[in-house]
Amino acid sequence: MRISTLMLQKNLTSGLRGRMASIARAAAEASTGRRVRTVSDDPVDASQIMRMESQVRDIDQFRRNGTFATTKLTTEDVALSTVRDVLQRAKTLAMSSTSPDVNDGGRLAALASVRQLKEEMVALGNTRVGNEYIFGGDSSDTPPFQADGTFVGNANSRQIAIGDGVRIALNHSGQPLFTDAIASLDDLIQQLQTGTPEQISASLGGLEDATQQVMRVQAETGARLKEIQETSAALAKQSASLLDRRDALRDVDPAESIIKAQTEQAALERAYAVVSRVLQSTLNDYLR
Repeated sequence: MRISTLMLQKNLTSGLRGRMASIARAAAEASTGRRVRTVSDDPVDASQIMRMESQVRDIDQFRRNGTFATTKLTTEDVALSTVRDVLQRAKTLAMSSTSPDVNDGGRLAALASVRQLKEEMVALGNTRVGNEYIFGGDSSDTPPFQADGTFVGNANSRQIAIGDGVRIALNHSGQPLFTDAIASLDDLIQQLQTGTPEQISASLGGLEDATQQVMRVQAETGARLKEIQETSAALAKQSASLLDRRDALRDVDPAESIIKAQTEQAALERAYAVVSRVLQSTLNDYLR
């Protein structure tokens, strides 16, 4: 009889501990809104949740890279628009300088203006985003153009990952983009100093070639910006889908979790009542 009573007590105690564990779990789910908080809660689902969260972190990094690239390329696009404006002003000056006299006041004024345009062009070639020079190739720590227009960068470009297996160039090198534009301004300066009106007019060809080159590069920049935008939009959808799937595995419905906690509490109270009656009956039998 004593052995049977001991076994009964152990079974009842084990059952109560199970009920208490269930109510603790239900209460935790109700308070946190999560069904899976640790790997031990559900190893299979927990593994899937961790994998999804890792993928979301990768996507977040790709999107940050895309934002960084957008800043670089947008700055480049603005600079190139200004380059086109500088070249257009130089063409206007060349077309207006028709005097054969190198000492003509209008021609000298045009010469001074073109020299200023060259300085502006060099400054544009040294455009920065933060502390990085964007037209120096993959050498971004030092100015790619010296004061006289000499290019000291390289012809490479920096790349960054904006998606899984998707990389994009962050910039265009200043060579030949700016070097050709500066050379065309140098030619116009030379012709304004010593050339004939016909030679000055001939310099328009170099200015136009430089303008066309800038337009081609701007088209590439625009295409890159569009690719970043489309890739970022696709990543946003992918991230939202992953988070929805993660939440479906990890989280619980608030109303259902409260009902579950209340149900477990009621079950525990009933278990206490049953245990109390069984133990009382067993004690009375023992005393008889």
